[in-house]
Amino acid sequence: MAIRSKIKSFGYSTVIYGFSNLLTKIVAVTLIPLYTNYLSVYEVGIIALLEMVELFVVTLIPMGCVNAMWRYLPNEKTSIKHKIIISSFTVIIISGFLITAVLLFFKNSLINILNIDTSINLISYVIVSCFLRAISNFIYWILQYRNQAFSYLILSLTQFISLIGLTIYFIIGIESGVIGIYYAKIIVFSILLIATIFFLLKTVPAMPSINLMKKLLLYGLPIIPLILYLPVLTVSDRYFLQLYGSVEDVGRYGIAYKFGMLINMFLVLPIQKSWGPQMFQVGIASEDNKKIHQDITFYYSFIGQFIIISLSFFADTILTVFANKNYLEVSWVIPWISLAYFIGGFKIFLMASASLADRTDLFIKTGLLTISANLFLNFFLIKEYGVLGAVSSTIISYIILIFLLFIYSRGLNNIIWPIKKIIHGTVLTILIISVFNIIKDYNFDYEIMIKFILLMSFPVLSILTKLIGSKEISGIKYLWKIMTAKIIT
Repeated sequence: MAIRSKIKSFGYSTVIYGFSNLLTKIVAVTLIPLYTNYLSVYEVGIIALLEMVELFVVTLIPMGCVNAMWRYLPNEKTSIKHKIIISSFTVIIISGFLITAVLLFFKNSLINILNIDTSINLISYVIVSCFLRAISNFIYWILQYRNQAFSYLILSLTQFISLIGLTIYFIIGIESGVIGIYYAKIIVFSILLIATIFFLLKTVPAMPSINLMKKLLLYGLPIIPLILYLPVLTVSDRYFLQLYGSVEDVGRYGIAYKFGMLINMFLVLPIQKSWGPQMFQVGIASEDNKKIHQDITFYYSFIGQFIIISLSFFADTILTVFANKNYLEVSWVIPWISLAYFIGGFKIFLMASASLADRTDLFIKTGLLTISANLFLNFFLIKEYGVLGAVSSTIISYIILIFLLFIYSRGLNNIIWPIKKIIHGTVLTILIISVFNIIKDYNFDYEIMIKFILLMSFPVLSILTKLIGSKEISGIKYLWKIMTAKIIT
C-alpha cells in the first residue's frame, strides 16, 4: 500500500519544522559551553530556575487561543479567517500585558519564592523578555497554519543567529553575567514583535471582534490546565531540588535535562508544530482519515524509540563534548528524561479526539490531575531520592497524563490506536539497550563501532520482525526524494 498523500505532506513539513525548531531550541544547547566555562555552577543554577519562570509565563500568556484559532480557521471564508487571526492576536496581547503587569508588581515575592540571590533588575528583564517572546511567537503560529515551512525556517535561522551572537557578546564581550542573556533576548524578541505586527497589518486586513474573542476564549481557557502541565512537569522538579538540595544541584540537573530534551527538539515539538494545525484539517469523519491519525502515531513512536536508543548509547559523549567534568555525574539522566518526553509526546495525537469534538472541557480534569500528581510525586520522591526522585516523578507524571488522555479519547471516537506496534517497538528498544548495558562493562577497543552496530540493529530488526513494512519504506524513500530535490534546486 502506498503512503497516503496527507502523510507525505505531514512528513515533509515535519522535517522542515524539525530543523527550524532545532535552530530555536538548540540555542540552549549551543550556549552550554559558554555557561559552563564563563559562569559559575551557582549562576547556571539561577539560569535553570529563571527558565522555569520563562516557560511558565510564555506558555500561559496565549491563554489557549492558538489551539482555538487553528480549530476555527478551516472552512471559513477569507474575511472571517482574518478576523479570527486578529482577534486571537488581540487576546494574546491583552493577556500578555495583564500577566506581565502582575508579575512586575510581585517581582520581590517571586525572588523570595525562587529563593535565589539575584537582583531586582534581572527579574524585571526576565519578565519583559517573556512578554516579548510570547507575543512575537504569533508569527510562527500563522506560518504553521499556512504550512509555510521555509518561511518558518528562514525566520528561525535569523532568530538563532541573532540570539547566539548577542549572548556571546554580552557574556564574553562586556562580561555582563547572567543578565546579558536577557539583554540579548529582549533585543531579538522586540525586533521580531515589530516584524510580526507589520506582517499582520500587511496580510490580515481586519479588526478584532469581541464575539470572536469570547468564542476563542471559551474554547481555549479549558485547555490551559493541560497546557500548563508542560512547564509544571518540566520545571517544578528544579524548584524542589533547590528546596531540598542546592542551586548547584539544580545547575547540574538542568544541564543534563537540556540534553534529555533533545528528543523534544528533534521530534516532539516538530510533530506538534506540523500536526497541531493539520489535525483539524484532516479530521476524523472517514475511516481513511482515522487511519492517518493511526499512521502518524506509529511513525512518531518508531522514530522516538530510535532516538532514545541513541541517547542511551551516547549520553556520556554528549556531556563530555558540550560541558565539563562538573556535570558528568548526571549523564545518566539524559536517556530517562528523553523517555519522559517521548511518552508525553503522544499527547498531541490523543488530544485530537476531544479537540475535534469541541470537548476541551475534558482537558481541565486531565491537566489538573497530572499537575497535582506531579507536585505530589516531586515533594515525596525528590525529598527522599534527590535527582533520581526528580527523574522518576517526571516519567510517572507523563505516564499518568497519557493514560488519562487515552481513556477520554476512547469515549469520543473509535480510532484504533497502533498499540501493538508501539509495544513491538518498545520490546526491540528494551532488548537493544539491555544488550548494550550487559556488554558495556567489557573494555572493547571498538566501543563506538559496537554502539553504531547496535543502533542500526533497531531498523534492521524492525524490518525482519515486520514492524516496518513496504508502506513505511516507500514513505521514507519519498521523503528522501523530496528533501534532496529541495537541496538541489
